[in-house]
Amino acid sequence: MDSSEQHGIPVFPARIWAKISKIAAIVTILLSTATARTVAQAYNEEYNNFVAGLVGGLNFTQVDGDGYRGYSKIGFNGGGIIYLPFGYMENMPLDGTLALSLEVSFTQKGSKGKTPIPNTGVLSQDINLQYAEVPIQLNFYRGSRKTGFGAGFSVGYLASSEELIDNGGGVILKNALPFRKFDFNFVLTGNVHLYKGFFLSPRFQYSLVSIRNNNSMYGGRNEQFNNVVSLRLMYLVKRRGEE
Repeated sequence: MDSSEQHGIPVFPARIWAKISKIAAIVTILLSTATARTVAQAYNEEYNNFVAGLVGGLNFTQVDGDGYRGYSKIGFNGGGIIYLPFGYMENMPLDGTLALSLEVSFTQKGSKGKTPIPNTGVLSQDINLQYAEVPIQLNFYRGSRKTGFGAGFSVGYLASSEELIDNGGGVILKNALPFRKFDFNFVLTGNVHLYKGFFLSPRFQYSLVSIRNNNSMYGGRNEQFNNVVSLRLMYLVKRRGEE
């Protein structure tokens, strides 16, 4: 009797071992193929590399609380943007990932009213505000050539301000109620892919903290807030290998 059989270890014929070896080899190949395919699907270069670009367009603005209504002030905004994707993420409702975006921009805000404010003596008013602004957003990101959207916050530094008022005696410059140096905003942005690296990028933003106080003597509310709707064009730089 074989020593293996004496110790209770079964001995298989050579042909059975050959079949077992073939089956094991096939299973190994199938598992390796499936694993490679899963890794290939999970890894998307667009989701693992940052992308940068330029953005610019028009602001349609008003100052809520100044006694006027409507987005009657038009200004410019423009600057640079960078997206930092978080990589492949499982269980996303749509094909995509999350990305942090950071902008550095120049933006013009303010308001313009050409009608009298009742019981104030103010016939017209023109507010001009120039900010250096840094918006930071969390985005649903699908790559540098696909539509997405984001929401977040921005902080703006007031570089210059001017307020012109016509009280019937000619236009005067009002400096008695200065604006705060910092403007903190909620930001909501859409990025609609147009062609190659070009996107239409509408945006809404609103001040979270009043930009100045104690303005009711001029017909407005005590607290005032920047209210901005923007229509911008964004271009993301083409990465090597993209169409």
